[in-house]
Amino acid sequence: MQRFRSHFLPRTSAGRLLTALFLALFAFTQPPLVFWIGNRVEPWIGGLPFLYVYLLVVYVLLIGVLIWAQRREL
Repeated sequence: MQRFRSHFLPRTSAGRLLTALFLALFAFTQPPLVFWIGNRVEPWIGGLPFLYVYLLVVYVLLIGVLIWAQRREL
């Protein structure tokens, strides 16, 4: 019987890099990191509280990693 590798595990070094980068960025959107880094109202940046700008930047970076993975066809 032939054994197949799990499709959940990345097979290339680029796939492992993108997975690690995605998980590291996603950790910055979860407690306790978001409480330590982004949980403040002041300063206001562009009319938005710091927390909203912080989360917007992190989520845009997460989407960028997903687009990068799609373009590399991983």
